[in-house]
Amino acid sequence: MSIIDLTNMAMEDTFEATILPKGEEAKLRLINIVTGTDKNNEAYMMPFFESVDDPYCKEFGDYLPLPNSDMSPKKLNDSKNRINSFLAAFDIDGSKEIVIEEVRGNEGWAILGIGTDQSDQPVNKISRYSSGQ
Repeated sequence: MSIIDLTNMAMEDTFEATILPKGEEAKLRLINIVTGTDKNNEAYMMPFFESVDDPYCKEFGDYLPLPNSDMSPKKLNDSKNRINSFLAAFDIDGSKEIVIEEVRGNEGWAILGIGTDQSDQPVNKISRYSSGQ
């Protein structure tokens, strides 16, 4: 027989995850970057963040399509600008390969918006990256 003992784990000591207000400039910590291919077969990277100042804030990500030759000139420019803004805000050198383990924990600033997650629950999103206060 296997037993799980939760009696010393203060299971009632929990909190409801929050989101930060729309339009707020927030200091964020980069917790991961995932890469993949979307439903349109386009490559992307998606950095995930947590609030430095609010430990109860939900983690959230930002979908960044990677530049490719199939993009229109406008989409290509938008993609490059967005990625360059992300790299600058989180002090990441984009002139060389990015080793995810080396940039985890970097801190940066962004103006936040509010969107919904895959469960249609409110979650923060990046409106734009910034240089901080």
